[in-house]
Amino acid sequence: MTEPDLPESDKPARKWVVIAGSAALLLGALVLAFWVARPEPRSVVVYEVSGEAARATVVYSTFAEDGEAVREVELTSFPWHAELTVVGEVRDGVLTVTIGPEGGSVGCKVSVDGVERRAATASGAFTSAFCSGF
Repeated sequence: MTEPDLPESDKPARKWVVIAGSAALLLGALVLAFWVARPEPRSVVVYEVSGEAARATVVYSTFAEDGEAVREVELTSFPWHAELTVVGEVRDGVLTVTIGPEGGSVGCKVSVDGVERRAATASGAFTSAFCSGF
């Protein structure tokens, strides 16, 4: 039996099957397009350093995609802070504060999206406070 031999009552039902199948494929393509094109989540990382020391060296993660994974800053006054907006998941970061030869005491704190992840203190010449693994 060929299509022209089908009764007239079966032809409209077949048309709706094709229309429904096409609509389902179009909907699936749209969902996939939005899923692939969605922006990566962003996080705000806040580094804070406080204390009393004549000198200290701060090394912290930048999470940059351009290859500069860490940055180093020499401090002669406190407090110090930096705020970074990071694309993607924040993990395995580091914030290290090393006191200079004159001694003193320092503290470091790392927050991600407003939640404190790590905090540490150190005192004495050439000692370090490590806030890592956040």
